[in-house]
Amino acid sequence: MDAGVRALTAYLDETWDALLKAVAGVDEAVLHWTPGPEFNSVAILLRHLAGSERWWIGEAIGGVPSRRVRDKEFLHDRPRREDVLRAVEDARRTTRQVLAPLTMQDLEAEAAPSVTQGTPPRRPTKIWALLHYIEHLGYHRGQALLLLKLARNAPREASPH
Repeated sequence: MDAGVRALTAYLDETWDALLKAVAGVDEAVLHWTPGPEFNSVAILLRHLAGSERWWIGEAIGGVPSRRVRDKEFLHDRPRREDVLRAVEDARRTTRQVLAPLTMQDLEAEAAPSVTQGTPPRRPTKIWALLHYIEHLGYHRGQALLLLKLARNAPREASPH
């Protein structure tokens, strides 16, 4: 792993570590709280991030089939904390395995054939896929942190949906 990929991997780890630290120790009601039925809970966001990471890094960059069914990530089924955290750790492990041997030059190649984006569809580069996922992780981290703050201050009768 060269310095550029090492820096990007470290940033991913720092972002995940901060999010998981914020989630550690919260009770189930907070983990599943939403301000309304049309919103996703922190647990659902974590499950989605695990699926997204397996797709954009595992599959797009590493060619590891994710067998992802994106819509299932958003089911309001109150996933168990253990299952969600295991999915996150599995995704992070795949990321480390995929990125470990790569250089920045390797990331200039096209993503896996199964991955397209845009209209008309085109195959992005691997660096595009990695940067896209990093942005996506940050976006949902912000949502999760806001939900945690709101949940801690919400009247208990408003939770969960």
